[in-house]
Amino acid sequence: MSEPITIAGVVIGGLVSVYKAYTEYKAATAKAIEAKAPTPAQTAEIEKGAHAAEIITVGVANHGDADEQADLANFERNPDRYASALEKVLADIAGRSQPFAQQLQTLAQQANIQTDGVQGTVTVSGQGKVYGTAVGVIASGGTVTGTYTFNEGDEKQGKDGGKG
Repeated sequence: MSEPITIAGVVIGGLVSVYKAYTEYKAATAKAIEAKAPTPAQTAEIEKGAHAAEIITVGVANHGDADEQADLANFERNPDRYASALEKVLADIAGRSQPFAQQLQTLAQQANIQTDGVQGTVTVSGQGKVYGTAVGVIASGGTVTGTYTFNEGDEKQGKDGGKG
């Protein structure tokens, strides 16, 4: 029997959600100041969003291309419209950059977003196959990627139909 492969993921949608809450809070605060009205209270979610905004902004600036940076700017301008675009940007960058994927995973754990995500054990046996490179991210579109390592015996077992 094959050993289980554990794939723990970061819920990019959760990170974008707290970032969105922070962006909306900033806009509401600016409107309140302009109207000389009391500013909205800052919640724990807003604090998580502020931290997420910092990490995501720097990560996209350092690892993203011009289009991905434009998508981030669009999200900051209109988070409702561009939230799914930012989720895709983060998933794409995490797929290319292991350090950024690790930052997102750490951020999600610090913000307690990890508990909202999907974690599980996948047992590959018999004719089961695992394809592709993995980085440890679960994108909101349902694509699951994760880091996994096969031992020499596991690879050999898969090549000759399960006989070691």
